[in-house]
Amino acid sequence: MALNMYFKNGIIRKTRGHISDDLIPTLYQVHDNGSYPQLTWLIDSLYDNPEIQPDIAKALAEELEAFETLILSMQLPFPRIPLHKLHTFFMQAASNQQVIYTRSD
Repeated sequence: MALNMYFKNGIIRKTRGHISDDLIPTLYQVHDNGSYPQLTWLIDSLYDNPEIQPDIAKALAEELEAFETLILSMQLPFPRIPLHKLHTFFMQAASNQQVIYTRSD
């Protein structure tokens, strides 16, 4: 079950993000890891349609960046483009001080 996300970008426009079913197992690798509390929260809340506040979005972006660095240092394969898009999405919401709204498929 994927998670669709968006935040308002102007009066009518929305910026959209997505956590696909294929990306969930990758994110689950850091579940319950003390270094990634916001990613653990997001994984636990995927099906609850959480609202993500700007400060949480910033923390998620930072944790995703640290996660990518960890995976690269271990030379493991991972879905780099989806993780990068997710990082960019969270950073945009945080820098624009926008609440992210979510909906599970």
